[in-house]
Amino acid sequence: MTYHLLFKALAWLGFFAAITVSWVFYVRARNKERMALIEKGVDAPDAFKEAKFPWLKIGIVIIGLCLGVALVVLSFMFQPKLSGEFFLILMILSGLFFGGIAMVIAHYVDRKGKK
Repeated sequence: MTYHLLFKALAWLGFFAAITVSWVFYVRARNKERMALIEKGVDAPDAFKEAKFPWLKIGIVIIGLCLGVALVVLSFMFQPKLSGEFFLILMILSGLFFGGIAMVIAHYVDRKGKK
């Protein structure tokens, strides 16, 4: 039991360490790039601008995935004779289908917002 917990703790520690190290290297590389631009005398205000995070797209995709999974769960509630394997396959396929539809909708919504 203790080895299992130790393994889990080390796995989580490694995960967060990898994220932290990658973030540090990203910030250092961005800083070097900025310093190189300053040394060349290039005025690039767009290079220092932060990109906006696509919250609307992510929200639409999550809603689509949840809609697909909820549809499968509701159909399973009304048809309890379905097997567990079929339920799992149907849930995955439904999530992928509705997630794909949500991605297409998010693309068109984002494209419309940029105009």
